[in-house]
Amino acid sequence: MGNSACTCKRCCPCCPPKNEERKKVYKSIYDYPSRTIWDLNLTKGDILEVTGENEHWLYVRRRTAKANGSKDFVEEKGYVPKDFIKPLGSVEAELWYFESVKACIEAKRCLLRPENKEGAFLIWKCEENNQYYLSVRNGLHARHYRVKQGENDKNFFLVHHKIFQNLPELIKFYSENESGLCAKLQEPCVKLDQPAPLTLSFETKWEVDRSSLKKIKKVGSGEFAEVWQGLWNNTTEVAIKEFKDVNYSSIKTEIDIMKELHHERLLKLYAVCTNSQPMCLVTELMKNGSLKKFLINHKQKQDLEFSIMMDFAVQITEGMMYIENKIVHRDLRAENILLTDMQCCKIADFGLAEINLPGSHRISSDIKVPVKWMAPEIFENKAYTSKSDVWSFGILLTEIVTYGDDPYPGMDKKTCVQSIQRGERMERPAGCPEALYEIMLLCWRSNPEERPTFTELRGKLMALINEPDSELE
Repeated sequence: MGNSACTCKRCCPCCPPKNEERKKVYKSIYDYPSRTIWDLNLTKGDILEVTGENEHWLYVRRRTAKANGSKDFVEEKGYVPKDFIKPLGSVEAELWYFESVKACIEAKRCLLRPENKEGAFLIWKCEENNQYYLSVRNGLHARHYRVKQGENDKNFFLVHHKIFQNLPELIKFYSENESGLCAKLQEPCVKLDQPAPLTLSFETKWEVDRSSLKKIKKVGSGEFAEVWQGLWNNTTEVAIKEFKDVNYSSIKTEIDIMKELHHERLLKLYAVCTNSQPMCLVTELMKNGSLKKFLINHKQKQDLEFSIMMDFAVQITEGMMYIENKIVHRDLRAENILLTDMQCCKIADFGLAEINLPGSHRISSDIKVPVKWMAPEIFENKAYTSKSDVWSFGILLTEIVTYGDDPYPGMDKKTCVQSIQRGERMERPAGCPEALYEIMLLCWRSNPEERPTFTELRGKLMALINEPDSELE
């Protein structure tokens, strides 16, 4: 049925009863395989009627005509995640609209995926000026065109002599006519990432039975835990962080912190299993591994544009902006930044983190810590604050620009600490622009209070990214 006019005489999702508002009719924008017997399988493009909801899930009804040609309908009901469906007829329901993209560099990162060809495109809304943009792939570049709007935001146009009533009309025209664009619009940009539902299902509690978890493949191992790719309820891919011989009090802080953090730049905690050994955390699965691994894989070819490198850095600042007044991470480095299929960053590993309450936060002497990422005040047993995370972020910037090299090359940990305490700083890495090195030095100021906030760092990094608007010829 889609957006076409329906001529049926029966009650169906695209023709709601007169006493029901149109806003109750939705369209699925992703496939969703059901996780429990109470869920409804979704196929991208399904038309649905919402009949109930809770904080993160919707209860929907789908009616489809029977295949035998009769006038009867098959009715199915079930739960679906809120972020997987959008109001029918809205811009958000269009395949070419990317609600998560807020800046030119993010649109570029999406369009330069190898799955996209010449003329791939997307529409997004700029966070800075609240304007729509059309971004188009053109060879190895992305071109960004601001979509202008008439009075009362009713008309849409790229040039004044071609005005459209809505965005779909604009897209249709430029799909048929190049008309000054860098390329005729072809297929919408691929969407490889799906939203991570905030809970495993509509009724899942934090504590899950061990029998509901199945380990498939070990993907990482550390001093205190192993990480497995696994399944919950034999339906849902998850990561299972299984701890080695620890009691609940040892991991309680990590659990308490992750329960309260909800941001697109942070790894999502789904559930815990703490009633029996070995205890574990259940999180969203990130199959692409860490930013460190990604950088090292590109080291030989050195084929990452500087703007893409800075995009990684900006994404990390966005996650840290969210947490800097809530917690101190204390282990911010490229190994603990995980990547989605669309190369979106998620900050992970809150094992050393502490809730950001008044008073000092010092690391116990029996905990193994990442010395080369640590701020000098920590070596003097002073308070560990969010400004200590800023120091670590400066070190992380060197990892990004050197394709994953460890900091302080050629120095052992003891020599590194002594050098920092003498006021010495890491030299500018090869190939690092002077402007970026100046940002690093701001992060490495001896006085924590003189270091910038993550909000200030985001602004400084964005200024280094040159992604200008294009104009029609």
